[in-house]
Amino acid sequence: MVIQVSDNSPGKWNLALNNARNAQNALGGADNVDVEIVVYGPGIGMLEMDSETGNRVANALDQGVKIVACENTMRARDLTKGDMLPDIGYVPAGVIEIMKQQQQGYTYIRP
Repeated sequence: MVIQVSDNSPGKWNLALNNARNAQNALGGADNVDVEIVVYGPGIGMLEMDSETGNRVANALDQGVKIVACENTMRARDLTKGDMLPDIGYVPAGVIEIMKQQQQGYTYIRP
């Protein structure tokens, strides 16, 4: 599944992380389901170093959830990889990443 996070809302950030965890739990863990959270636009705050969901992001990464930041958004907001949480991934364009994953058969979720 691919989960879109594009809102500047800690409530939505937590909902996306809950969706990822619940899918893994329901389907028997990370070995049975690929989960990617794609973060772009106003949602990029979820992945900034001072994010209030930083601990949850780290936990999701430890549980095998792939979490990626949109480099287009980062450039538009003058953010560097040093401004972001450790261990996340990066994609050139968040929307294109979601499109690619849907073409590969991923289920699209937008909390």
